[in-house]
Amino acid sequence: MAIRFLFWPIGLALALAAPTPSLAAPTCLANGKSFNVSQTACLTVAGESHLARCDMVLNNTSWTRIKDECPGEAPKPHPTSISTPPPETTPTEPTDN
Repeated sequence: MAIRFLFWPIGLALALAAPTPSLAAPTCLANGKSFNVSQTACLTVAGESHLARCDMVLNNTSWTRIKDECPGEAPKPHPTSISTPPPETTPTEPTDN
């Protein structure tokens, strides 16, 4: 009975001294860096770059697309199926081959 009273305070002291886990701030990962919620980054996925924001979705961090291009990038020309030459290079009369 005396042993129980001896170990009880030691066990209580150890239980109170145990470190409690601290919760880390939620972050998104991209390009080898961490980004806090609401920060933006230029992401490249499948060869296409776009601007995205770190958001919380159902208690998880997730990237949300904001723009189709990143700041400072030159806009990409829209692909056309047929290219037409400028009007000044178009011949007005048929030519012989």
